[in-house]
Amino acid sequence: MKTNKNKKIVYAISSVCAVFILGVGIFVGTSKLNNKGDTLEIGKTEENINKEESLDIELNINILKDMAMTSLDADVKIDANAIKLEQLPKELMFMGNLIIPEEYEFENSYTLYTRENTEEAEYNVLHDYIFNYRKDDLNNIQISFSKIEPPIRDYSILGGDKISKIGDVELKISQWKEMYIVTFKYKDIYFDIETTGITKKQLVSLLESIIGKA
Repeated sequence: MKTNKNKKIVYAISSVCAVFILGVGIFVGTSKLNNKGDTLEIGKTEENINKEESLDIELNINILKDMAMTSLDADVKIDANAIKLEQLPKELMFMGNLIIPEEYEFENSYTLYTRENTEEAEYNVLHDYIFNYRKDDLNNIQISFSKIEPPIRDYSILGGDKISKIGDVELKISQWKEMYIVTFKYKDIYFDIETTGITKKQLVSLLESIIGKA
């Protein structure tokens, strides 16, 4: 009987030790998991911090009172199949990343040629690429760009010297009635953008999609 009592005591002590060891193991394991979880969370936070931040924006819009027509010495050549992205030089592939308001659909695209020698009749210099998007008869977006010099237009802007900035890029943004006119140079490409019917916020999104990815 004394031997059986001793065995019961040993079993009881063994059980307590086993429970204690199991508890310590669970505690240590849980601590490791929590620490691992904290590390992963910190990693996600750092990843979010390292994400590209939005470009700084400073808008100073010139309100125009009038515009003047100018003569245009150029030849517009329209490709019936439109200019495809894969046909564009590598430095112009940003056109595939444009943020255009959903209600505006691609209408057409074409190139504009000028004469290398004004005394000759041949228009042989590719001057501008033009892409048009349209919502309806009154609202459209035209994006012109050139690797030579500012794109050609058939009117001139009168007045307005305020400069806007998106990131480090300086732009001249003018407004005439419902139209925004934006000119700037970025990565040796000259831009001339005209929009009708879009909001200021939509205009900024469009410009950011060019400046951030061109």
